[in-house]
Amino acid sequence: MTKYTLIIMMAFALSGCAALTKPDGIFYGYGQQKKLAGAVTLLEEGKTSAAAKLLSALCDEKGVPGVTDEALFRLSLLRLESAQERNGVVQAQHDLERLQKEYPTSSWAPLASSLTGFLASADDMRQQDRKLKESNLSLIKENRELHQNIEKLKNLELEMGRGGKH
Repeated sequence: MTKYTLIIMMAFALSGCAALTKPDGIFYGYGQQKKLAGAVTLLEEGKTSAAAKLLSALCDEKGVPGVTDEALFRLSLLRLESAQERNGVVQAQHDLERLQKEYPTSSWAPLASSLTGFLASADDMRQQDRKLKESNLSLIKENRELHQNIEKLKNLELEMGRGGKH
């Protein structure tokens, strides 16, 4: 029995610990938890760019319940925070939908659902705002044209008034 134990220990020593932290390794989940903890630390230090890269890499790897779902939620918040373009909102929505689909029993899923609903209503409001702006521009143009027509009518009336007195 001690021979087998010695052989197993030698095999582990020769193969290295890296094999144990690969996606099918027994310590893979632990390694992913450490990466998530590192990202949270970066966030606490205000290093959002580095945290976003780490969270993104974590989300691209094989999922681990309790880790990847939290990483997806945190990454979506970071994408929303820095979303000056529409693309960031789309990426955040994608992450939130992925979280809900792949981890429906996660404690982050209800939050993701609420945030997805909020983003959808915000998108509707943006579209309504755009339509109202277009309508407002159209009304301004019509108002300008009406004002010009009124001025033309006034001038025409003045000219007709002068022509009748001669």
